[in-house]
Amino acid sequence: MNAATVNALILKEMKQIRRDASSILVAIVMPVVMLIIFGYGISFDIKHIRIDLVQQDSGKITQDLVDLYKYSSYFDTNIARSTKEAKGRMESGKTMGTIIIPEEFSKNVQIGKKPEIQIISDGTDPNTAAYIESYAMGLFNKYLASIKDNKSSRINVINRLWFNPTTESINFLMPGVLTMIIAIVGTFLTSLVVAKEWERGTMEAMIATPISIWEIIISKVIPYFGLCIVSLILSLAYGILGFNMPFEGSVLSMLLVSSLFITVSLVTGLLISTAAKNQFVAAMGATMITFMPTMMLSGFVFEIKSMPLWLQFFSYIFPAKYYVSSARTICLVGDVWEIILRDSAVLSVMTIILLLWLKKILRKNIE
Repeated sequence: MNAATVNALILKEMKQIRRDASSILVAIVMPVVMLIIFGYGISFDIKHIRIDLVQQDSGKITQDLVDLYKYSSYFDTNIARSTKEAKGRMESGKTMGTIIIPEEFSKNVQIGKKPEIQIISDGTDPNTAAYIESYAMGLFNKYLASIKDNKSSRINVINRLWFNPTTESINFLMPGVLTMIIAIVGTFLTSLVVAKEWERGTMEAMIATPISIWEIIISKVIPYFGLCIVSLILSLAYGILGFNMPFEGSVLSMLLVSSLFITVSLVTGLLISTAAKNQFVAAMGATMITFMPTMMLSGFVFEIKSMPLWLQFFSYIFPAKYYVSSARTICLVGDVWEIILRDSAVLSVMTIILLLWLKKILRKNIE
């Protein structure tokens, strides 16, 4: 390769990026839109669930439990006068559940008999019904712990949750959103822009010159690599400042694994555009190869270990799986180099395989 030739080609690509607004839209505007949609739109933390609470016992001990439900952030609690009223509100869709505190609740507490409550959930939404039962039982167990006698209160139980102590799902989801952004932006940048060159005939003109295949590949990767780094920095800053996403690791480790994943995404886009030579086909191919696997098979949303074995095996061929693993570790845990180096090694091998495959396809087009 000739350094002067590569520099000239990179300069040509940078001028093309400056003239072509679509590159800026993909690299800058798309990440912001995706961060807003995924960051605010996806959450596993269901709060302010509308419920009724039927208080059939009026003792002071009962009132403490009522206040616990009434002022919980998980529920929007309405005090119903009867179970009949609560049932009617559930049937009309005004509430999703009912908690009934039975008669003699206070008496049972005072005599040492285990108190009980009744939890009724709307089964038309099984997911929300499960949350209602889980939240209601959690608050009830908290209440029971607060009324233990002096003897049992000697036992000090400390609950700890490592790596995501606030239990906010956004902390778990943001590294996955970051993966989605880099995968889509990187693949779309090279697939759509290069496909446009195939349509206009400029790519064939470039191939017809004495420029080598590696010079063409490098000149296509480097400028868009810079744009993806800008997208990465923008996305990280937005996640940390806008969503209070933790970042326990180092910038070096994040740059290492991100650079490899960006390169894989860019080369994948070049492969798609070289094979398709059409913007519409390239866009469809980029969507099928990046968006769906990143969403479904990377561990971003769905736990891979809960999938069938054949699908778990299939997930190993997609680079997003390895980047999600490292990005989530760096953000929530820190620099666990065993994981980071393992995933980086896999991404490096994928990069080499894709580059050799791209070179082979380009050589066929030249011949």
